[in-house]
Amino acid sequence: MLKGLRIISLPMVILMLALLPFDSFAQRGKDKKKAWPDTLNPATFKGVVLIDSTDENIYLLDVNDDKVGDYRLAFGPDWYQPESGAVRPQAGDAIEVSGNVIERPVKPVIIVFELNGLLWREPIENWWKHQEWCDSLEVTQVTGTVMVDSTYFYLHYYLDVDGDQQPDYRLNFGPHWYEPKSGATRPEDSETVTIEGIVKEKGDTKGIEVLKINDLVWREKNGPAPWSGSWLGKDKKNHFRIYCPFDSATWLEIPPGALKGKGPHGVEFPDSLFCEMMPVWHDSLPGQPDSVTGGWRFHFTNPEGKLVKGNGQRVRFIKKLRMHLNLGTGDSIQNPLAKELASGVVLKYWDEVTSNWIPVEGFEYDPASQSITIESEDIEAVYAAFNATTSAVETELTGVTPKGFVLEQNYPNPFNPETEIRFQLDKNTHVRLSIMNILGQEIRILADEVRPAGIYQVVWDGRDFAGRTMSSGTYFYQLQSGNQSQIRQMVLLK
Repeated sequence: MLKGLRIISLPMVILMLALLPFDSFAQRGKDKKKAWPDTLNPATFKGVVLIDSTDENIYLLDVNDDKVGDYRLAFGPDWYQPESGAVRPQAGDAIEVSGNVIERPVKPVIIVFELNGLLWREPIENWWKHQEWCDSLEVTQVTGTVMVDSTYFYLHYYLDVDGDQQPDYRLNFGPHWYEPKSGATRPEDSETVTIEGIVKEKGDTKGIEVLKINDLVWREKNGPAPWSGSWLGKDKKNHFRIYCPFDSATWLEIPPGALKGKGPHGVEFPDSLFCEMMPVWHDSLPGQPDSVTGGWRFHFTNPEGKLVKGNGQRVRFIKKLRMHLNLGTGDSIQNPLAKELASGVVLKYWDEVTSNWIPVEGFEYDPASQSITIESEDIEAVYAAFNATTSAVETELTGVTPKGFVLEQNYPNPFNPETEIRFQLDKNTHVRLSIMNILGQEIRILADEVRPAGIYQVVWDGRDFAGRTMSSGTYFYQLQSGNQSQIRQMVLLK
């Protein structure tokens, strides 16, 4: 299992970029052809290592013990060594690797993420960890030869300063799309450059947050990184939007005057706030909840670089802010959590005080655009969208033989606030259980998948797709499978 925080982090934050692999054979930075898979689907393989050293060392994996390589293993350039301490295997070694498989005409390639349980490379660069401000840190200048690792989609840059053809520093230029206004560009492999930046110790290879390259400004030392967010000021006279750096369809709109008055705990808002919003991987969400189709994290920072937060990490503004969260494909990424979006979602936020996911009331979900819109004075630190079709409490009853395709009357009826719906299936089949209002409009789906024969019991909590509590009245629930359909009526009484 891949480890680390990935907030649009894999610690990630960001880049959540849904795994966009690079041509694994372009390991010398010469070929920049890119391959774009739909999603990150890491798989684990066990086998014996074979090495073809005819031209250069080519690593192969024999998974069925027939002495023939079934996959080519992409470890990266010969000089690349991970900070985890993992080392390249020898011929004949029995290993276990996890990685992303890229189909190739001759032989599929595994981009190695883990080797024998040790991290080999992060599949997605975590730009959130580069958000720290550099104001009080010492600037260093170094000159050396650039070494580019293009094994995966995003190029990783290193610098050899002593001419031993081994990397001495890793260079952080920010996300792949960032281009400074100075006209500075990312260097080519084997190019000699002079770098000014902040040295950060991590593992055997030091990192440099690049501030200048060849005397051209890459980013300013003071304040946050330019790719990570935007400033909000008290003097804003118009509505202002802050966009997710990887998806312009995900944004936060702030009305004028939202920072006037007092903020969290009755403390006066600073003159300005820096806001960052990033998509979040499932394993970086608190509690790693199931059935998540999207996740987002918000940071609000004062001019000194300190987080502004209230109870449970919430920041409360004076006016309602409008938030638009995209669950589909963004400008430069595929939503890594949206394997199959349902026709409805439930939006929740994480409360650090109670350590629970709390439903958000009053949001709107548009299945056509796969987006969520909400207006609120409170902006939470972490949000997640859950598939509404799996949010119902469900039980499979054992020890009872199903009598056929049967939809039973709900109990209790009338009900408040929830009721149990039981149905029977006499064979393995695709089944759909939905809730409709008096007009016949579908307001919730409780099941929509293939089920084995059995007797099932589902609890409806009286809420619709958007998590809103329904009003008193008559509702219908329908069970469908192939050309079979049964419908019953129930009453919500408050």
